[in-house]
Amino acid sequence: MSAEQFSKLSLGGDMVTTRAGAARAARANSQLSKSEHSNQDQPLPSVEPTVSPTPSLVISTKNLQYNVSAFDNDLRRRARKGLEGKDIRMKYCAISEDEESPDGSPKKYFYLDDDITVAIGGELRRPRCSCGANETGIACKHYLKHIYWVGDQIMSTAYDDMVKTPLHLSPDGSKIEDVKPDNILDTKGLVNIANDLKWVYRDDEMPEDDEDMREAITDMLSCFAPQEELPGEFKWPESPLTSERSKKYQDLADLITEYANRDASLYLRVRRIIDPDFESRVFFEKVDNRIESTFNALEEYIAKGPTTNSFPDALRFDVPSCAKKLKALVCAIEDFYQNHSHVEDVAVRAAGALIKILDCVTDRNENAYENITWEWEAPSDPHQSNLHVVLIGAYDDGDSPFVLDALGSLPQEAVYRNHWETLQDIEKKLTESGASLQYINIFRNIVYEPRKRPGSEVREREPKRAMQ
Repeated sequence: MSAEQFSKLSLGGDMVTTRAGAARAARANSQLSKSEHSNQDQPLPSVEPTVSPTPSLVISTKNLQYNVSAFDNDLRRRARKGLEGKDIRMKYCAISEDEESPDGSPKKYFYLDDDITVAIGGELRRPRCSCGANETGIACKHYLKHIYWVGDQIMSTAYDDMVKTPLHLSPDGSKIEDVKPDNILDTKGLVNIANDLKWVYRDDEMPEDDEDMREAITDMLSCFAPQEELPGEFKWPESPLTSERSKKYQDLADLITEYANRDASLYLRVRRIIDPDFESRVFFEKVDNRIESTFNALEEYIAKGPTTNSFPDALRFDVPSCAKKLKALVCAIEDFYQNHSHVEDVAVRAAGALIKILDCVTDRNENAYENITWEWEAPSDPHQSNLHVVLIGAYDDGDSPFVLDALGSLPQEAVYRNHWETLQDIEKKLTESGASLQYINIFRNIVYEPRKRPGSEVREREPKRAMQ
């Protein structure tokens, strides 16, 4: 099949995932190219004058009829295998971003999944492949089979007045009647055709390597983590406290990642189900629950003291432990925003969560253990008993200011939206608490100074944490 005959409709075939596979594909393409050049210099085989034992009318899987009476036996057989190919499926389709023809129409790629069975032994004189190899003692040229299949699929989406039955198929598959499949693609659009046929269409960038694929899959599957783990916690469940369910779920994520690396369509299908907006909403629902449970655990500790045999399963955090949990939560929010900043409203959700944490901490500028009723002696050092002091009051120039670095990385509009009164209240509480002037100035830069980042006038900003 020459480039002129079928210039823009390309066939992805089996998806190459290894160097060996790439080499095999290159050799196959080279052989096909040589065959094409040879065919250009020779006329098409003449129509057999005798009646062919192979039916001249083929009904495709899309219920279209094709007249292949002009084909010889071998070409009829290939046409039938392609048009009636129930084992051929579409992995995914895409439009090339790099290659364009002179008229500006990009090349379209169709990555197919074709179930192949090889039979050896028994009554067979030679191994036989379901693609047709060795049926006549020579390897079957099954490229046209797949091209016929793709052309039939595209033709089935055409308007009724374009589809006449029986249709005449050109031997090289470049035309059906007088219509080129590529013309239908350009007129209707690959996205619309993919929707009609329920094909997976690749419209986003794919993960670049196996590790990126693993990270993307585990991020998505963390939406359903058994213990409400956040993405970073779900990726590495190495803690002795990790439940068996979470470990098994991680094994499942690894298995899906393995197959997604082999077949990109699996990743695309998972991404279509767990879309970025859903992933973002689930993440911040978990964050809201985590904020509430963390402060509840602090209140539980204040009310009942350290864990006792009477309440072995109660979640309790003393002040330093609560501060540690909140810092980790802020880092998780910042990392998620860095990796999903393109998702609509993710900045607004991140701002809401960060402001909520800061508001709750500024409400706790007190000795948490002042009115305890439990027996053990509570620490009196503010760095052990006052959450505000631990996270904000102890700030020193050069430290990373609690919440503010993450808040300052967000668009200012996202910080303002729906939070103006809360931000003013936080500023008032910071001023009354005697928080360091540096911390207050960083906060004001974020809230009041357009397009400024925390510490822009007070200190040099620390290097941003790399995306993970």
